[in-house]
Amino acid sequence: MNSVVTQRFINCHNKLRKEQRVKSSRQFAMQLEYLPQSLSEILKNRRDVTIELLRKAVEVYKMNPV
Repeated sequence: MNSVVTQRFINCHNKLRKEQRVKSSRQFAMQLEYLPQSLSEILKNRRDVTIELLRKAVEVYKMNPV
């Protein structure tokens, strides 16, 4: 697993945490209306990010989709 898109999503998540725009991965997941356990699986490279999660993250956090 772990597509290029998933890796970029993880990098964006980590950047948001580093910049303290989100306090925790749990808060990030909850803000996106996503299960924290499922986000954890993505962050551990056990699951690929979904299109819907990407869309929501771009919308909520104004992430660059490119």
